[in-house]
Amino acid sequence: MKARVPHNVWLAIGLWLTSGAAQGFFGSGAQLRVTSVPAGAQVMLDNQAQDITPLTLQGIHPGQHLLEIRKDGYQPLRRTLALLAGEKTAVEFKLEPVKGLVLVHTAPPGVEVDIDGAYRGKTPLLLTDLALGDHQVVLRTEGFQPRTLPLKIADRTPIKLRTDLASDSAKLNIVSDPTNAVVTLNGASRGTTPCVVERIPGGTVELEIGLKGFAPYRDRIVLKAGDVVDVRAQLKAVPAALAVTTIPEKARIYVNNQYKGDAPIALTNLPPGEYRLRAELRGYEADARTITLKPEDQTTEEFRLQRNNGGLVIISEPAGAQIYVDDDLVGTTQPLATNPQVSEPLRVGSIARGDHWLKLVKPGFTHTPSKFMIDTDRLITRTERMTRLFIPDTIVRTGTTADESYTGVFVRKYPNGDVEMELRPGIIKRFPANTIRFLGPINAPQK
Repeated sequence: MKARVPHNVWLAIGLWLTSGAAQGFFGSGAQLRVTSVPAGAQVMLDNQAQDITPLTLQGIHPGQHLLEIRKDGYQPLRRTLALLAGEKTAVEFKLEPVKGLVLVHTAPPGVEVDIDGAYRGKTPLLLTDLALGDHQVVLRTEGFQPRTLPLKIADRTPIKLRTDLASDSAKLNIVSDPTNAVVTLNGASRGTTPCVVERIPGGTVELEIGLKGFAPYRDRIVLKAGDVVDVRAQLKAVPAALAVTTIPEKARIYVNNQYKGDAPIALTNLPPGEYRLRAELRGYEADARTITLKPEDQTTEEFRLQRNNGGLVIISEPAGAQIYVDDDLVGTTQPLATNPQVSEPLRVGSIARGDHWLKLVKPGFTHTPSKFMIDTDRLITRTERMTRLFIPDTIVRTGTTADESYTGVFVRKYPNGDVEMELRPGIIKRFPANTIRFLGPINAPQK
């Protein structure tokens, strides 16, 4: 059975083989002088740590060796060496510092970047030469507040630095309904809506938005640096005015089918927009039109009405009848001087062309309405007879007995005091004044 060699024995043998004693045992070793700029770098030979530079290594066995040096903040360097027995070799390393990778982005772009007091360019900016450690980044551009940021670079890992700059002034986003209104800020014109007004110093500003035909929109706004304020102005139209005249006058005026009065009339405080006008006058053709009123309009509309009427002459039997045309009272007939039971002719003018209804009204009489037709500029004559209604309404007493009491329809009273009454349909009796002891309505109290 073979005896096993302990592990620590093999490790001791390996260290002795790389030492100067082993080189002396086997023959003359090589000498290696290692320096670096800067000094103080850790030396590694064949992955074994040695001392720091400057360093001289003795008794290195001949052959190829891997030499490496390391120093914090610098990029490591490696070199392969072929050494001969008894050779003396010197190697110098110039270490390159490790540089950071930094990408600077800003909103807005085009911002000037200073690092540690030195101008380095405008964003977006890629920096590849910043030393490890702490740095101060200052960002500046016109119209925005400068900003200072700390930057710490620990290694070569890329760093993305992104930031937004705050405006050093305020901004107004202005819209109006309707558009194309003039925007005035602190008395100075700044464009028409919609518009954006920038670079406004902090403080109180006077804003006015104006458009012809509309009341101006005014506002006082307090702003500070960095503010972005939206302004939405709903402009109110200045009312319009409308005057309406007609020839001839007195026509009825309708606006959007609503009666407004008889011409001439003046209408004020009308909202701008479209209106339908109509003029009507008995005996004339109705006229209508559509108009459009704009803000601040002062408009006059004239209607020249065309005649479309004729006339009517009425004689009534008996006189004293009220005359109605299409349910409108147009007059009362008067008795004829020579015959009180027949009326004087009553003339009614300005009746519109077309068919109409005629009706007579008189207490104690009835009348059947009739239709008649009017032509333009023609006059027609109608004689209308009314039918008496026998409705007793009066009582006459000539004595105290029932035979001396009479009821009937009062007909007339003569100047001498005599009274005529219709006692039965068609039977007229005259009572001398000296025989009448009581005369009055049937329902009146009797003495």
